[in-house]
Amino acid sequence: MRGAFGFDLRSMEIFVETLDRGSQTAAADALGLKQSTVSQSLSNLEAALGVALLKRHSRPLEPTSAGRFFYDRAKRLLSEARATRRELVSQTFGQLHQVRMAMVDSLATAVGKPLIEAIQRHTGDYTLTTGLSHMHGHSLLTRHVDIIISDDRLENYDGLERHPVLNEPFVLVLPHAWTGPTDNLRWLARHLDFVRYTPQSLIGQSIERHLRLHQLELPVRLHLDNTFAVLSLVNAGAGWTITTPLCLYQAGLEHLDVQVVELPTASLRRELTLVARRDELGGLPSQLALDSRHLLERHFRRSLADKAPWLAERIDLAL
Repeated sequence: MRGAFGFDLRSMEIFVETLDRGSQTAAADALGLKQSTVSQSLSNLEAALGVALLKRHSRPLEPTSAGRFFYDRAKRLLSEARATRRELVSQTFGQLHQVRMAMVDSLATAVGKPLIEAIQRHTGDYTLTTGLSHMHGHSLLTRHVDIIISDDRLENYDGLERHPVLNEPFVLVLPHAWTGPTDNLRWLARHLDFVRYTPQSLIGQSIERHLRLHQLELPVRLHLDNTFAVLSLVNAGAGWTITTPLCLYQAGLEHLDVQVVELPTASLRRELTLVARRDELGGLPSQLALDSRHLLERHFRRSLADKAPWLAERIDLAL
């Protein structure tokens, strides 16, 4: 079936073989076909593409300029098709040719380079994007990416595999100069602005749900779309916020002049999970999740232990 392309692998093979051997008769013998079948295939191919591919009266047969262009492309496509078949038959397809990943900004910032190196060990090629978590889930479901590491587990969808990466608490972050109480968010909001994440972000939605659950209607003044902006305002003394240790690490905790304390309301935590379509990528999703946990232990939790040991103890990496 040639479909919308005007050609298929079989017609390409016949065309390439005809040029390589110089005649339709020789191509028919090499492919175990009748000469009339080769002739008909070439005529159909030219009709479907709307161009002449062969100089019919030359001996041996020669390509037209369009035929030479098609010959070069066909050789590459046939080579890739044969390699694909060999890998499938011999089951030597452990290394994937391309993997497309999306992950939350904070993780990419924290362990992006070593994680890319881990991905490169398992794939021939890759793409990595960041952005809002709800867009990652949509990209996975519409097959625009193969793996996401996100705070959206896509629990309502079947056919997915999920591997835990990080479970961390939300914390209260205040300007360094703040000397008032930290155990009453309503009182705190009357004296200092609450710096919010935008409601489009899943982290912002989690925080707003938590506040509503505790009947905390805080004034809406500052909505910022990334962790750097949120924590920069807090660092400058403009307000306070609720965020996570990984976000603090992303923003450069060692350079922030802020107070980090426990959230006074009931425990609120964020989970990052690696999600992929089930059975498509072999053992790669579970391996990358394991690599991610080890990288977070080495680069994130150990660094956090030096600056806020009480907080490092509350990080769960499922190791």
